[in-house]
Amino acid sequence: MKSTLYTIPDMSDFLLDLDMEKYSPDWDRLGVVVPPFTIEADPRFMYLSTETRRALSKVSYMVEAGQGASVIVGEIGTGKTTLASWFHSRYDRRPDFAAAKIDEPPKKSGLLLLRRIAAELGLRTRRATEDQLNELRAFLVEQSEHGVLPLIIIDEAHELSPEQFAELRRLLNFRDPTGGKAYQLVLLGRPELDINLRSSPDFNDRVATRSSLDPLTPDDTKSLIEYRLLAAGRDAKREPLFTDDAVLPIWRETRGYPRSICLLCLHLCLEFLTRDASDQIDAEFVSAFLEQQRDYRRAGE
Repeated sequence: MKSTLYTIPDMSDFLLDLDMEKYSPDWDRLGVVVPPFTIEADPRFMYLSTETRRALSKVSYMVEAGQGASVIVGEIGTGKTTLASWFHSRYDRRPDFAAAKIDEPPKKSGLLLLRRIAAELGLRTRRATEDQLNELRAFLVEQSEHGVLPLIIIDEAHELSPEQFAELRRLLNFRDPTGGKAYQLVLLGRPELDINLRSSPDFNDRVATRSSLDPLTPDDTKSLIEYRLLAAGRDAKREPLFTDDAVLPIWRETRGYPRSICLLCLHLCLEFLTRDASDQIDAEFVSAFLEQQRDYRRAGE
């Protein structure tokens, strides 16, 4: 039987008069100051696996060396959106970069994409493609004259259309007064992005570097869990909240996808906080919780 990634089954509504303050999680008991396993794209909690470090290193070099376009691909839940947020956070605060991030490109239209890029850079949007390109060209040249390198980060880039790749290629053809590429581009998307790029060879030829994000190994899964807890404020001198033998069933259930790992660990922590006698989350605890969730799913079928 084909396994599925960890999900939370539908639950009945709680009573409207439930005292939520009384039942709020006691995160202090975990020794943390903020919830450690949120699934929002927060760069503070980004765990650097070997592949993530490699991608960050390659793309950062290409961006700062002014090499043009960089591509990062990965399945859903491998951390692409967190990486996109990290790149934006890193370069947005640097005076020598003008960084803009598009969380999801507009559908199909090249002009709509150019207008979205212009809006994210604080420029006026135009009704005609050539007018918008001229607006972007003037901005890019002006920024170059002030020693500022514009950077465009596009998440969900597998949704880009051939028409949009064509307009991005035109932007990559812009040159600053010294002859260098006038702006940098980072595309992050699912594996379909590679297929779409092969269908747009004129743009594909301008990609300076490619990286991929795969699911984590069991060792990386353990490290991610520990890092998240430390980043949330847990003292490294305390005994591990998750025992070593708890990691393998977590990894098997989530197949190593970071988002699924965090979602499962979040609910394990919530379950842990309802039990007064528990000191650690071990393999028995994880297995019992997962079986309980399977029972809920079977009951709902």
